[in-house]
Amino acid sequence: MQLTWLAPNERIEVKKFYRQHMPYARLLHKESICVLTQTGSTSANGIEITSSAISCSEIVASARIRPIGQLAILTGMLVHPDYRGQGVGHRLMRELSPVISDGSTYIFALAHLEEFYSQHGVSVIADAPNDIAQLFLKYQSSDKELVLMGLAGAIER
Repeated sequence: MQLTWLAPNERIEVKKFYRQHMPYARLLHKESICVLTQTGSTSANGIEITSSAISCSEIVASARIRPIGQLAILTGMLVHPDYRGQGVGHRLMRELSPVISDGSTYIFALAHLEEFYSQHGVSVIADAPNDIAQLFLKYQSSDKELVLMGLAGAIER
């Protein structure tokens, strides 16, 4: 499997992936979107080359990073149902670690996934910067139980 960050004009197939498996998700143009694929991107001399030839059927997992001012939210993490329980989500989190390790990325996790994220250094936090806290309150009013998570030991901003 290989992680590929998609350019804005390469998102048609990942939109299909979300529509099939997370129909309520709304991909925003300003989000950074990555996919784990079975095949897809090629590598030359160890350097990843983004391929626009990724098809929906090759996508195993995806995640989105939504900027919120100087901060960000990891959102829409989705593993294809056929690959759940096989460590794919953990692989995606390990691949995302360099992107989210600076402490400025937060997660609005479904409560039942709290333990999963805690295995990757992310923990429930009581306070967050105002922009993140306000957005969390907005999302929290939905019918899903969410927990606000951030990097363990990150300095509150």
